[in-house]
Amino acid sequence: MGAFESVSTGGCLTKSMRSHATLQSPPVVRLAPPTWIYLTPNGMFLLTSEEPQSDFLSLLGLAKREASILSKPVLRSKEKPSMTVTRRKIIQSGGWGFSAWALSSSNLLLAKAAGPGIAQRLKNTGVDFVEITKASEKAVRKGTDFLKKVINRDGSCGVDVNQQPDIGCTSMTGLAFLAQGNTPLEGHDSRELKLLRNFILKQTATMPSNDITTATGTQLQNKIGRHAHSFFAALFLSQVVGEAPNPEATHTGLRKVVAAIVKAQTTAGDWGSTSWAPTLGTVTGWVSLRASDFVGMRVGGAPNKTTEHLLKKMGVTANQSRGWMHDLYKNAAGIRVLYAMKKENEPVAKQTFQKVLKLVTTDNTPFTQAGGEEFLAFHLITETMLQKGGEDWEKWFPVVRDKLIDVQNQDGSWTGHHCITSRTFCTAAAILVLTAPNRFLPISQS
Repeated sequence: MGAFESVSTGGCLTKSMRSHATLQSPPVVRLAPPTWIYLTPNGMFLLTSEEPQSDFLSLLGLAKREASILSKPVLRSKEKPSMTVTRRKIIQSGGWGFSAWALSSSNLLLAKAAGPGIAQRLKNTGVDFVEITKASEKAVRKGTDFLKKVINRDGSCGVDVNQQPDIGCTSMTGLAFLAQGNTPLEGHDSRELKLLRNFILKQTATMPSNDITTATGTQLQNKIGRHAHSFFAALFLSQVVGEAPNPEATHTGLRKVVAAIVKAQTTAGDWGSTSWAPTLGTVTGWVSLRASDFVGMRVGGAPNKTTEHLLKKMGVTANQSRGWMHDLYKNAAGIRVLYAMKKENEPVAKQTFQKVLKLVTTDNTPFTQAGGEEFLAFHLITETMLQKGGEDWEKWFPVVRDKLIDVQNQDGSWTGHHCITSRTFCTAAAILVLTAPNRFLPISQS
């Protein structure tokens, strides 16, 4: 691979490029100096030790003139004979997030900018508000300290301190640590993250073929659906791929969970309707499959089936209201799907977002009376608005950020007031919202 000895796989290639690419799994990128990061006008990063060649740019659909160098390089490694750089180190060095992949036919590492908000900021036309405040940093620190107390000796997390293992809560806690720039290899909380990952992988090693757990009647299952724990486990493992030792173990575990999720999907595209909020469960399953697809898992047509199911359901229930709780889940699902399908300019998408924005702006009830499902809905919408950027992001994020901080408990936790009452789940979801501007998670990328 020329200048690259190994590559961190933190994100995704477009399907048109996969035929030209070979997925590699080691957790770090080792760069031979000098190494430069190029930024193209269409929002792509090229990390290379030599000038991009015309045939490679043509393969990517880029013109030669698009490979313009930044006036000031983000990173140049010439101080040492070689330099170990992980995906998150490069993100932190330049303030940008991207997905790292190796192309087998070149010495170039290709990466996509983490989101429109970043691209806009680079062009001096975007976000003009402070995304991360001192108050939000303090809230995240306190929340993280609480989550550390929840972690059991075996690396599991229960629904609260000193509780029995809960796979969904463990996975959400892992995501909360990842969103702060930690990996099982590095970071302030790398030890805890390694424990969490190892626990989830142990569960995949002994799981039945149709779900990651034989447990029934848990808080997450009652609200989100029978396969809730598989959804969250798949989402967590898809985000930690390439960021830990023995990456093949992560791939193997994720592959088993994804197979169970695909197997359990109904012909209609959902995962059943026996839970309290089946639509929220369906969109969570859909998010987990898309995230897994982006890191090379075979998911077949499962995400497309779910998309069709959700769009059809939205068409039937668009003008129906069952109170703010149900409306928030339904609208969160609608926003996540419509925007991901590039339908954000459709009237139904704009109308749905405006409904949610009005609710959170004019009423504190969704925060003061929130259950874990509301915290999850806030996370889904925040990730969507982060990718979209612009005016909607500016309107959404400060409101949700500050109102979440207002309802944080003195011990750093957040509490669910109905249904999913787990302080572990709610705290992890709140941290995912507050740390979204870090853009460390591959799911934060468009």
